[in-house]
Amino acid sequence: MHPVIPFPDNSEVRTSDDIVERVRNATSIVDVVSEHVRLRKRGRNHIGLCPFHTEKTPSFNVVEDKGIFKCFGCGESGDVFSFLMKIEGLTFPEALAKLAKNAGIDYVRTERTGEQSSEDKAEPLIGACREFAAFCYRALRSDQGSSAREYLQTRQFSEEILKKFGVGFAPDGNASFLHSQEISNKTLLIYEQAGIISRGENGEYYDRFRNRIIFPIINQTGRIVGFGGRILPAMHKELAKYVNSPETPIYHKSYILYGLFQAKEAIRKLDYAIMVEGYADVLAVSQAGFENVIAAAGTSLTTDQLNLLRRYTKTIVLLFDADLAGKNAALRGIELALAADFDVSCIVLPPGEDPDSYLRKEGAEGFERQLAQKTSFIETKARLLKEQGLFESPEGAARAIRSLVETIAKVPDAIKQELYIRCIAERFQLMESTLLTELRKITGRERREEVRKKVETSIRQESGSPLDNHFASRPMDAAPSPAELELLRTFLENTAVAYKAIIDLDFDISLIENEYVKSVLFTCIRSYEENGEAPNVAILLEAFRDDEAVRKLIIDTSVAVEKISEEWENAQLTQLQIEERLAQSAHQSAAVIMSDVLEKKLKKLQQDIRQVTDEIAVNTIMEDILATAQQIKDLKSLRMQQMP
Repeated sequence: MHPVIPFPDNSEVRTSDDIVERVRNATSIVDVVSEHVRLRKRGRNHIGLCPFHTEKTPSFNVVEDKGIFKCFGCGESGDVFSFLMKIEGLTFPEALAKLAKNAGIDYVRTERTGEQSSEDKAEPLIGACREFAAFCYRALRSDQGSSAREYLQTRQFSEEILKKFGVGFAPDGNASFLHSQEISNKTLLIYEQAGIISRGENGEYYDRFRNRIIFPIINQTGRIVGFGGRILPAMHKELAKYVNSPETPIYHKSYILYGLFQAKEAIRKLDYAIMVEGYADVLAVSQAGFENVIAAAGTSLTTDQLNLLRRYTKTIVLLFDADLAGKNAALRGIELALAADFDVSCIVLPPGEDPDSYLRKEGAEGFERQLAQKTSFIETKARLLKEQGLFESPEGAARAIRSLVETIAKVPDAIKQELYIRCIAERFQLMESTLLTELRKITGRERREEVRKKVETSIRQESGSPLDNHFASRPMDAAPSPAELELLRTFLENTAVAYKAIIDLDFDISLIENEYVKSVLFTCIRSYEENGEAPNVAILLEAFRDDEAVRKLIIDTSVAVEKISEEWENAQLTQLQIEERLAQSAHQSAAVIMSDVLEKKLKKLQQDIRQVTDEIAVNTIMEDILATAQQIKDLKSLRMQQMP
């Protein structure tokens, strides 16, 4: 990894067909894509998870000898230039310039004309950040930076590591960035938009980062988009220790990982990332030889940051200080990473230590020992809960173990969940069945919340209006299927029982084709989630007062409900038996609907495979056919069984 020297790049580039072809021939699309997607070889080609949409089964294919990519999930496709444009938000000239530079090909770029794109509008801000970073880089190594250099030397940071991360210093007074050069009003506005300077109440500009050590924040493509500034120890205590760039058109802190640009090759090679808390921690750990280190940039760890990291690895070691803030960050980070399907382990440093101080005392060997002794997230959370005194009483221990199970519920992989439950059972000498029952309760609640959100989203998307105004008359494309009518009947009979039954099946209401049935079910679910009870027939009829067809459907189905209820009463069934039959009926009706949808999908796939000749497409469709056929088989088997 070459040192990151943040000087402006003012080279111009000329575009010609000859240059484009030369760059294309000199570039491996697999190498370019591999910077953003973890690829594995399959036959003559490479596959991976698509970076343009969320998926769990790889459908993103790279054909190296043809220099193209294709996702059979979302349909994105193109060559190496279009990939770079899509993934990094570049224009064609920018993508061409970057690939040409990587290939060692020089050319001159002509001025672009026409309306500015969002990338064009961002360029002045990126240029401003580059200029400020270059100014601070030089200032650190000048007379104005002597105090900052002395401080960094006491922290034992080498010049090599400071260059690698482009560390600088922002002076104050006449030597500051704002006062060191002639700046037009237009340029001042650009610097303000980039978050480099601020405007006071009197309307005058001032340097946001004055008298601070500057850590440029570089995105994964190598562009400086923001800054973190640390005050020198001798400064006034009332000043904030760190100042970070505000949100700007080019800097969104929840999407940036500090140090990722420098660390991504090491992360990809080692297949894991070390997550620390601060800028200086990243420098210290990287300087010690552990280059796969990153940090959240001025924010707590976010889902978007984890999605970014997933391009390089799905294994993360969370390293935290032993203070209260570090422990709380550990717990938040663990749950977030698990929910994003990362393999998570943790290191909690000894009391009073951070990575920087620990490395100065124990060196790289000590840090290597910490990595070797890293613990699972279960052990880490159990330790933190024990420190809070929760295991000192049976009641506290029950709360602690339930909290551990709640964390496991965040894991999307059911097999992993069961293995983690086994670990807890062995550690605390509990029965697995007890813990699995608790897990099912928790995941059931979470799935209900997920379905509730899906329902509200679907209603808004379909209606384009508030929920209460959703139920306008729409044409019915087809009569309800028997399974749809039966599912509706169970909801009108007992929404709570029916709702739980379909959630246990992970059923998606949007699979229902008949819009009238779907609308009534949406209403029942929404009422149940908001009020804890289903709407009665009168309320439903009022909700659909302007739609006679839906009102007729509700009435007809309600008549069927009454008839079946009377039969159950005559059979002298208990309430529990009635609820069990309702749950079974809802469960099987949902399974039939899912099977019908999958049957249609399978038929379409079988038609598609007869029309394609490309080897990659054939293999991908065949995999989908086999998976869909297995799902249908499982559902048919389920339809023949009684619910547990």
